[in-house]
Amino acid sequence: MPQGDWGDLKIGRLLLRETFKESESVGTQRTLDLEGQESSPPLTRTELVWRHDNLTALESGTVMPLTFTDKPERNTYVNVDSVSADYTEWRTDVVTSDWKLGLTRLGSDAEVDLQSRLTGVARVNDFSLTGERWHAPPIGHYGYQTGTTNATVMTRTGADGAITVYRGIPAGVSPRWGCAPTSYLNGRVRLTSSGTELCGIDQSLAATGWALTNGLVNVTPGASGTLDVQAYTDGSWRSKLWNVSASGSASSITSWDGATLLRNDPEHVILRLTRGLNPGRATLDLTLRRGSRTVEGYLQTTTSSTLAVYRSSSETNTSFAASGYITATDDDADGSRFAVGSARTFTAHTNGGIQKAATTSLDFWIGAVASQPTLNSNPTFETDTSGWTATNATLTRSNAQAKHGSWSGLLTATAGSAPRAQSTPNIPVTTGQSYRASGWLYAPTTLAAGAAVNINWYDSGGAYLSTSANSSTPASGTWVAYDAAFTAPASAAFAAVLFTMNGTPGAGVLLYGDDIRLRTATPSGDAATDLRNQYIGALPETIYCVRR
Repeated sequence: MPQGDWGDLKIGRLLLRETFKESESVGTQRTLDLEGQESSPPLTRTELVWRHDNLTALESGTVMPLTFTDKPERNTYVNVDSVSADYTEWRTDVVTSDWKLGLTRLGSDAEVDLQSRLTGVARVNDFSLTGERWHAPPIGHYGYQTGTTNATVMTRTGADGAITVYRGIPAGVSPRWGCAPTSYLNGRVRLTSSGTELCGIDQSLAATGWALTNGLVNVTPGASGTLDVQAYTDGSWRSKLWNVSASGSASSITSWDGATLLRNDPEHVILRLTRGLNPGRATLDLTLRRGSRTVEGYLQTTTSSTLAVYRSSSETNTSFAASGYITATDDDADGSRFAVGSARTFTAHTNGGIQKAATTSLDFWIGAVASQPTLNSNPTFETDTSGWTATNATLTRSNAQAKHGSWSGLLTATAGSAPRAQSTPNIPVTTGQSYRASGWLYAPTTLAAGAAVNINWYDSGGAYLSTSANSSTPASGTWVAYDAAFTAPASAAFAAVLFTMNGTPGAGVLLYGDDIRLRTATPSGDAATDLRNQYIGALPETIYCVRR
């Protein structure tokens, strides 16, 4: 409850004290008038000022949910027609904001559909890409339809829960869907300042202390780089620092002089950051959309220079500049790979990133090929060797070699063929679903028959069915990545991941393993190429209420 025993009144993102009276009228349109008071005490002065400022920032012409605690049957969608608020402060005593809202009642979800009008065309690009039309409505929506042709569906799980992303939206179609007003904000994009979410765009916004998030991507000022871009994967936020530079790699922007909100809707937020270059200035527009795995950026300068966006610390990467993107070569310690790209031609940055010389603008996107939850326990052996069983070998924890962290699992062959360490217990799997086995292996000496990171499949009774193998002969004295996806065969109910020496290497032969994981394969839609196409095809969205 916001004040005493009053209920909550919420319009869009803004929480107010529920008013005793609600006035409605009908005629050429259905209107709804509310008035009330916010006061400190019982609110703190900061809370009172926030509510007053966010009241006056409410934007007209945008669809907003209106919900009540004590009058839930009045829950509806509205347009804001007018807002007024009288701010009064009795010094050291009481602060009040007496407010009035004039609204147009659009209807409840029983009366209206929400229609997303996806406007514009695919981004102009230098790679002959048509892009992919995609769209993500709120978590909790229902009855999504795109005319006679259905879109394909994928689910992305973020900090707010599972959000449905519709892919391949037919050209010229404006999707329609239903959503209870109480669910409309679920999975939204939000801009917070010092931990407080802002409404509208007419806001006083500090250049520090802000965060832009949609539950899948979270962007904040970087502690050492320009931006901290975090991806939500495997139940946690995973951070990577990025530099943004208006003068090549010589000097990145470490702080901003000002911040401005250009758009602030649940489905789409644009933040503009400004930096003086003495002379001239640089502006960086950051855009985040609901359901997106990437943050979009547009860097501009008043004079021509080398503009760049790149990892603040070097990470081994593979350039697909001819196709419009760069991605990490291997999984990081969290099992993900960064991805970055542009709609226009660029030069790859050695750290992992993009740059362009003699220009006044650079568009880009930053995201991650996000890891799926790791199904086996203890993939990195940082604490012990629990969750693993050795066959024809001994398994110990060693810090002589490590790919991630400080420790790895050391497999020492004894007698017999295929010395191996296998995850335990077996992991439930679904027949026909794709699973990914990955890891790093280090052979101190050449293994003539090679090594592998495999999946063993078992039936519902635990009987062995078959092995899916990813085998090669690793170069001695270096870490080698293994990564492959396999489809669970018929009758498979369980699986285990293992790292192994092939053949019969003989007693005493060593093999180190690190970051050995079994995961559901990266879903279609989250690969680097898909993220690039979604950036090219990302369309501005405007939401309208349409009578059913």
